[in-house]
Amino acid sequence: MNDLGERLKQIRNEKGFPQKTVADFLKLNRTNYSKIENNQQKMTTDQLALFCQFFDVSADYILNLRIKHKKVFRLDDINQILKNIKNIETIIK
Repeated sequence: MNDLGERLKQIRNEKGFPQKTVADFLKLNRTNYSKIENNQQKMTTDQLALFCQFFDVSADYILNLRIKHKKVFRLDDINQILKNIKNIETIIK
C-alpha cells in the first residue's frame, strides 16, 4: 500500500464515508476527489490537512512515512541544548 490514493480510499472506507461527503469537506467535486483516490490528480497540502482533520489521522499515517534512525532526546539533553543556546546568545550580544 504505497499509493496515496489507495491509502485515502482505505481510510475513507474504514470510516464508512462516501466520496461525496469527503469531497464536499475538501471543497472539491466528487469527480476530482475520485481522481485523487485513483492517483490521477494530486492532493494539495491544504487538502491533505483537511483530510487529516476530518478523519482524525496524521499525515505521517496517510503518507505511510516511517522515520528510520529517529533521534529521541531525553529531557536532560534538551535542557543542555537550551542552556548552550542561551550561552551562545550571551556571547553574541
